[in-house]
Amino acid sequence: MKKSFFNKINSESRSKIIQFLDKKGFYIVLVMCIVIIGVTAVFVTKTNLEFLSTNEMIDDGPAVDENSETEISKQSDVPVVADVDLKNTPKKDIESQNMNNNGSTSKSDKAGPKPVIEKPLVVKQPTKAKDNVQPSKQVNKSKVINRLMPPVEGEIILEYAEDKLVYSKTLEEWRTHKGIDIRSDRGTQVKAAEDGTVEKIYKEDGLGITIIINHGNGLKTKYSNLSSDNMVKINQKVKKGEVISGIGDTATFEIGDQPHLHFEVIKDGKNVDPKTYLPN
Repeated sequence: MKKSFFNKINSESRSKIIQFLDKKGFYIVLVMCIVIIGVTAVFVTKTNLEFLSTNEMIDDGPAVDENSETEISKQSDVPVVADVDLKNTPKKDIESQNMNNNGSTSKSDKAGPKPVIEKPLVVKQPTKAKDNVQPSKQVNKSKVINRLMPPVEGEIILEYAEDKLVYSKTLEEWRTHKGIDIRSDRGTQVKAAEDGTVEKIYKEDGLGITIIINHGNGLKTKYSNLSSDNMVKINQKVKKGEVISGIGDTATFEIGDQPHLHFEVIKDGKNVDPKTYLPN
């Protein structure tokens, strides 16, 4: 009897379940499908997010080891200077380049390959003139005379004797002689030994009509025993070889000698041997 009771109950339960499933089964299946779809979507989304995050980490660029970072940091500490012409380079470009050289980096320098180091540059600065520069010594433009032209052609009959005595036939005595006597016929043309300016024309006691020409640079020539004093004038410019007078007999101290020109050379106010200035 108990078995029949339980069997009755079980049959009723099964029938109720079957009836419930017939009525609500569709909805139960629909809910289960929605749950399955939701769980699947969550799983797929999580997988895709992990995959995407992994790819982004890979695309960030090659990893930089500590040694390369050290090298880059050392190189970035060295200022880079470029060959810049201040006249042709805009001021803004120079300032921006100086900011980059002082250590600032762009976004592209933070990651990726090593930065390219430019060649060392030297900025040309205008040089200032030195204040203590002494003016260069002015070169004396006066003509330097090495050799004089013989004022007349002839034989030297009396030598230069400033430091010794020579015998004068006219005076019949021993005395000094500040020039040389060049023998030539009376009336022979006397010519300027070098370019210069006539400084003096006068009649000297003992040496007769005399002309002195200043050649500059402390050099003068003296011509005595001349025949005329009116062929040139004082302050007149004369050229080398220009006729200034002729040989005369106006030198009373040398009237007993053969016709000649008394010729002297004066350097810095002192008589010197004329032969040192004449051709050998």
